[in-house]
Amino acid sequence: EHGGFRMAWIGLLEPNGVDVTPAARAGFDEGYLDQIRLTAREGVADCCPLVARALRGNAPIVCNDIGTDARIVRWREEALARGYRSLVVFPLHVGDKTVGLLLLYAPEKDFFDTEEMRLLAEIAGDVSFALDHIEKEERLDYLAYYDVLTGLPNRALFHDRAKQLLRAAKREGGGRKVALVLLDLERFHTVNETFGRGAGDAVLRQVAERLAAGRLGPDHLARIGADMFAAVLDDLEKEEEVAHFVEQRVIGLLHEPIAVDGQELRISVKAGIALFPADGADVDTLVHNAEAALKKAKLSGDRYLFYSPEFNARVAEKLTLENKLRRALGRRELTLHYQPAVNLAKGNICGLEALM
Repeated sequence: EHGGFRMAWIGLLEPNGVDVTPAARAGFDEGYLDQIRLTAREGVADCCPLVARALRGNAPIVCNDIGTDARIVRWREEALARGYRSLVVFPLHVGDKTVGLLLLYAPEKDFFDTEEMRLLAEIAGDVSFALDHIEKEERLDYLAYYDVLTGLPNRALFHDRAKQLLRAAKREGGGRKVALVLLDLERFHTVNETFGRGAGDAVLRQVAERLAAGRLGPDHLARIGADMFAAVLDDLEKEEEVAHFVEQRVIGLLHEPIAVDGQELRISVKAGIALFPADGADVDTLVHNAEAALKKAKLSGDRYLFYSPEFNARVAEKLTLENKLRRALGRRELTLHYQPAVNLAKGNICGLEALM
């Protein structure tokens, strides 16, 4: 027994404000909490009047005789079997908001007198203070690594995750490529100036949602500036895979207008791309070179550019050929021929080659 108590547990309030989920326990439990579901929800079998009154009244509720108190009749048998004779429920607060409950079970009746309640109220206050501290710490951790507006990783977290992907690529070897892509929303400042900051924030959230809905999850995507996003693509074999990503998963997804307050806004994007290992062996170098490629793209008519000029020429040539082949296929301009291969010694056909 802990400090004269048979059992104690802390329950946290679910977002719905009525259900309580055990978060920590101490003492003689023997599966008691695993078989009950405490709630202040009216009209359901699990509704506990003690919990409901503690939450609604925002004040501690005492049951000094579990054996006779009708408010706990549903759990009486299980409680008595474990030696619980009296019970108190304390609401826990973070600021002015009730966030959970502290429940203490004593092995004797009439345990919770005035003096005991004064001491326990201080303990409940200490627990509330601890919960407030934890929530603030979690909030600070979130702010340190995530963009509050979009929910995407920020520059610091993106840098760390990109570093991990590069480390894995170096370890595995085999010509594995990693691409770092910087995305800039063109003329985004005009959205803020014309429609207001709220509209600009809504646009950024929708852009983030569309990008995350593509090939990338939040582990490979980040917002690293006011109107700039970054993506890292790993396990690549060819440069054109990056071009396909930008064409289809970025430019394609942002092609449709974004609806904000009844207005349809069209957003265009420019991209700069740097590749590992050709353009750099570390994240800082790749980011610097992707920024240089992005700057060139913004000054030119190109929607995206690689840092290395030879990649631009090579990828452009391959994509042009792809597009011509697709166009020819759609126009039924391709003809298939089979040419036999003859074994001159035996005089028979031993194979064939296909020609398009």
